[in-house]
Parts: sequence; C-alpha cells; structure tokens
Amino acid sequence: MKNIFISFLNQPKKVIGVSLTAAIIIGVAGYWQINKTATGIYTDTESLTQALTASSTKNISLGFLSAGRINLVSVKVGDKVKKGDVLASLDAGNASGLLVQAKAAYETANANYQKIVNGATGTAVDVARAAVNVAKVNLDEVTKQQGILVDNAYRTLLNSSLQAQSVSDFGANDAPTVSGTYGCKNEGTYTLKTYSSSGGISVNYSGLEAGTLFITDVPRPLGTCGLFLSFDKTKQLLASVEFSVDIPNKNAANYNANNSAYQLALQTKNQAIALAQASFDQANASLTALVSTARPEDVAAAQAQVDSASGALQIARATYENTIIVAPGDGVVTAVYVSQGQIAVPNTPAMEFTGSVNQ
Repeated sequence: MKNIFISFLNQPKKVIGVSLTAAIIIGVAGYWQINKTATGIYTDTESLTQALTASSTKNISLGFLSAGRINLVSVKVGDKVKKGDVLASLDAGNASGLLVQAKAAYETANANYQKIVNGATGTAVDVARAAVNVAKVNLDEVTKQQGILVDNAYRTLLNSSLQAQSVSDFGANDAPTVSGTYGCKNEGTYTLKTYSSSGGISVNYSGLEAGTLFITDVPRPLGTCGLFLSFDKTKQLLASVEFSVDIPNKNAANYNANNSAYQLALQTKNQAIALAQASFDQANASLTALVSTARPEDVAAAQAQVDSASGALQIARATYENTIIVAPGDGVVTAVYVSQGQIAVPNTPAMEFTGSVNQ
C-alpha cells in the first residue's frame, strides 16, 4: 500500500486531477450548506426575498413628544397608513406660528446678507424701513396674544375640578357643591365654617375673600370671583362644621394635565416673544447695514444672523414636529389609546403601529 501511494505521488497529473475533483465536491457541498443555513427552509431567491422583507416588520408604540390638548386623531384601529401620514396632532397653533415666524426670520436674515454683499438701492432701504415697522407691530401682537393664551391656561389650572373638602372627618358628607368659574388670579383657600343664625344655618367664609351667606340648595355667590355654593337641604347640616376650597385643587384628577398645559403655554410664550423680538432686532440691524457701506465685519455679522436664524428655524421645526404623530412607514394601526380633546402626556403611548420602518 505504501509503495502504491508513493507511486501515485510520483504522477503529478493524477494528483492534480484528484485534488481538483475533491475541491469541487467540497465547494459544492459547502455552498449548499451555507445557502441552506442562510435561507432556512427557503431554497429559491423569491422565497428568500419574501422572508427577509417580512422580517423587517415591527410593532411600534407611537406617542407625542410634547404636552397639549389633542386636536385631531385621524385614524382608527385597522386603518392602513403610508409612511409620513399624520396620524394625530395637538393644538399646534402656537408651534405652527413659531415655525412661520422662524421661516420669515431666516428669509429676512438671508435677504439682509445678500443686500450687504451686493449693495442696497434707495428702494431697498425703504423696504427695510417698512420691515422694521412690520416687525414692531408683529412683536406687539405676539406679546398680546401670547399673554392671552397664558392667562387662559392659568385660569383653566385654577379651576381644576374645584370642590369643598371637610377639614375633619366630622361633617364630610355635608360638604357643599362648588360651581361657577373662578375668575380672579390669586391662588389660595376659601375657609368655610357653618354657624347657627336666625334663619337656620349660615356659612362664614374667609381667606381669599371674606363674608357670609345663608345655606340654601340654590347656588349662592361665594365672594366676588365667580364661584357659587349650594347645600343639600335633605341633609342635616350642623353648626361649627369647617370646610375648605383650595384654588387650585391640586388633588383634582385633571390638575396635572392642566398644569402641564399651563407650563407649555408659558414656554411657548417666552419662545414666541423671543423670536418676535429677534425678528425686530434683525430688521433694525438690516436697515442699519443697508444705509452704511458694507465692511468685512458687516458681512460677517450678517452671516452670523443667517446662522442664528437657521438654528432658530431648526428649533421651531422640531417644536412643531413634536406636536404631531406620523407613520414611520407603511403599515397598519393596531391600537389607539387617545381621542380628540384629551390632554396628551409626553412620551406616553398614544397608539400602536405594525409595519415596515425601513422603506
């Protein structure tokens, strides 16, 4: 056997032929095994493509990145959607306005830069003066409107499900009903204490306001801020029972949502006024630059304004995008947890989506 093997080795052509045959057999077997491993039970290209496409399907929870009142829910469970479709949105009046202002500020800054670089005509100077006036009017209007929005949000916060609470367990079942809308701006507490009077049981109140009122099942004014009290006459109300009405009611179920909306209104107000102020300042700077000879430092300053406006535009666009939920790909809405009119809680699932997100 040894001699036969040595004799075989001394014949190069046979050695090469056998080696090539073995290599081909091993390669074919390896390719079949690798293809089998890569494709699982699929042995043709079409089936493999379908399997890989199916593996990209994902289940995703979608939610808002900002707090606010939900203005629109445009889908229901089972709806098929396309990538980029708006599925739900918040009341984005402020964010949308900020985005429009940011775009205008960027365009103004860019136009200013071009004017400084190219030089300005008398007509351009007149236009710049008009832009200053427009920016000033816009600043005043934004300040006024944002103030109203903040006041409304604060008023809603103060009126968070107001109710009378017994100071002690004694008399808790006899608590009066609070109705009306609190129209003042002071936070605090109305302290109510019943006492015997010639007509029966009356209430003495102190704290935010002071006064007395006779107990009746018809709502009677509690001070001058718009609230009313009424008592259930079928119950035997005793004297010397004490209640409190907190403004706002921090134990109310809607307090946290109303507080979030108020904080958002404050934040939006500051951003809107700052943006309007920046536009006004920029318009002034543009006018100044137009009536003077362009210098390298003027060009650099104009470029800086363009860069600043560009950054503000990106922030405004992101703020607006935080008020909408869009489909991340083609797919189906499998669950909807919110409805129009609710207060959205940031980073909380609002709906579920199943589909491809790699298209």
